[in-house]
Amino acid sequence: MAGALPHDLDDALSKASGPHELLLAAAADPQLAARLEQALQDAELKAVESALPTPGAAESLAACQSSGKLAAIVSNNYADAVVRYLARIGLSHRVAHVEGRDPSDPTLMKPSPHLIENATTALGVRQTSCIFIGDQTSDIEAGRAAGVHTIGYANKAGKADSLAVTGADVVVATMTEVATAFR
Repeated sequence: MAGALPHDLDDALSKASGPHELLLAAAADPQLAARLEQALQDAELKAVESALPTPGAAESLAACQSSGKLAAIVSNNYADAVVRYLARIGLSHRVAHVEGRDPSDPTLMKPSPHLIENATTALGVRQTSCIFIGDQTSDIEAGRAAGVHTIGYANKAGKADSLAVTGADVVVATMTEVATAFR
């Protein structure tokens, strides 16, 4: 869609590794950003039906809850898509809050700390008592900027080094490691 619209994003389009980067690049053009936001919301809602759970995520959420901790999902994805996904896979009861991107301002996506700050406020917890798990360097950057502890989830080859260099406090290769730590 972005390639078919008249705009000045050709350079960003060729360099973007995902739709969120393109949405961020479009932020300077509110009309284009709004069109891309709507298309991305539609795509994310459609993806809910076929998305597969991250191995070990359910166990990690259960272990977190069993330990008396609150879990929140902080995502650059559309919050409604995340909520629907959690309901589809039966994990809504394990998540106390979902904080998704602000559809009106893509500049507030991670690596901005905004989403994490909103989530900690919604949960009524201090940022310094939180752990944020992410699989992207932008997640670690956001966590560090928000003042939370960070765990880099190296779910693909080559990610461990980049997550560590970005400043993750700990890097894990599986979510099962997180579940074990909560137990």
